[in-house]
Amino acid sequence: MTKFYESRDAEALLQQAGLLVQGAKAALRFTGISNNSKETQAGDLFICKGFGFKPEYLKMAAENGAVCYLGEQEIPDVALPFLQVKDSRKAQSLLARWFYGNPSDAFRLVGVTGTKGKTTTVHMVHAVMDAVAGQRTGVVSGIERYVGGQVMPSHLTTPESLELQKLFADARDNKLPIVTAEISSQAYKVDRVYGQHFDYGVFLNIGMDHISPYEHPDMEDYLACKTALLENSTVGVLCRDIDHFEQVYQAAKAKCERVCLIGAEPDCDFRFHDVQKLRRGYSFLVTERESGETHEYSTAMDGSFNIKNAVCAIAIGRMMGGSPNAIAAALQDLMVAGRGDMYTDSDITVFVNYMHNGISCQAVLEGLQQDYPGAYITVLIGVAGHRSPQRLQDVGEICGKYADRIFFTTVNPDFDDPQELGDRLAAAAAGGKAEITVETDRAKAVEQAILQAPTGSLVVLAGKGTEDTQRVRGEHVPYESDPVIARRVLPLRNAKPMK
Repeated sequence: MTKFYESRDAEALLQQAGLLVQGAKAALRFTGISNNSKETQAGDLFICKGFGFKPEYLKMAAENGAVCYLGEQEIPDVALPFLQVKDSRKAQSLLARWFYGNPSDAFRLVGVTGTKGKTTTVHMVHAVMDAVAGQRTGVVSGIERYVGGQVMPSHLTTPESLELQKLFADARDNKLPIVTAEISSQAYKVDRVYGQHFDYGVFLNIGMDHISPYEHPDMEDYLACKTALLENSTVGVLCRDIDHFEQVYQAAKAKCERVCLIGAEPDCDFRFHDVQKLRRGYSFLVTERESGETHEYSTAMDGSFNIKNAVCAIAIGRMMGGSPNAIAAALQDLMVAGRGDMYTDSDITVFVNYMHNGISCQAVLEGLQQDYPGAYITVLIGVAGHRSPQRLQDVGEICGKYADRIFFTTVNPDFDDPQELGDRLAAAAAGGKAEITVETDRAKAVEQAILQAPTGSLVVLAGKGTEDTQRVRGEHVPYESDPVIARRVLPLRNAKPMK
């Protein structure tokens, strides 16, 4: 049976939020909401969401059966009722949540943000939530989504508000008790989560990244979009050693009912200590300030930065009432695909890691030098198109400082020239110790990095994880993927003379 929605109810919601400029001249009913003219169906309210919107999109939506439209400016020559708003993206986010019946009210929602480590931490939290709930819980991340039914691959960190609320509605309808979501700064910048509340908000770190004409104009804007998650959370979980700590902490204190500090510092609510390197990963103790209890945990993921990621998950699990044993069991063998995969089928070790900016490159490469002292390190990396000049500079400089050899290659170049990106990275790395090669064919670069690596060395394949496409000129082009190439090429080392 078709459900109808009243335009006057939608207008009342927008009026209450201070977004409505003018409602439709007459009351009307609609059956759906759309922001893609190609997908608009008969009976839909169509949203003109700005940022490159063209009038022909609305005309196509009208031809497909839209009964009214919402936007910031009326569009001539379209004979549809018009709802005028001050900000179409904010209006879309509020209407999406209303249209799907405020779905996240039915479960506990955890959001995770940070310049690096978001995806890994989301999946650590997700594993712990499964253990706490005693059943499968939901996840929305940059690599996959599960809200009941099938696990779906993902190419976007945080979906558009209409899609996100539909995912939350599916989680509610499938009676999932908890959902963990990866929240990017762009999600707040373009209001994908405007009006959305979180039960727990995790702030991992922040670094000089995403500052560009395409993303955030300055650090102030970037930081504001990051702290927005804490300002919309009941409990804020905050890593103690982050840059801009005092500013972030005060933002959390002003809005959260509770702020929980994570780290090795004495004033942390969940303090990790006595770290021991294992063959894979680390064991460590966590002391809880409130109870005074100390429990042992471990993670199978290399990179000492992953300890803090794990402790964030532990903290949320414990605050939800999970037992230390159940939480420890959930984390001890967990691996996140493309975020620390290791291949040792030959005389070298290959790591597949998603590091893609300065802060993540430094964390990963410092961790490898600490865990594998004296090892020769080859890094294969690139920077995606339409990213900040600062990211190119930072990635080049840091890899040049820590690596012995670098292959600069493609990572979703989109409309940018891959050779130019590689050359700019090489120029940034030129002051370091590394031998530099620019090879824009990523598959060929991966093969060369593995086949030419000295015996006993480490090879880091960075920036793509398990992704099996490259974004080129607006299209997702098939790519074999770094893990597949690594597994294919490693056995060839024994049959191919080293160069």
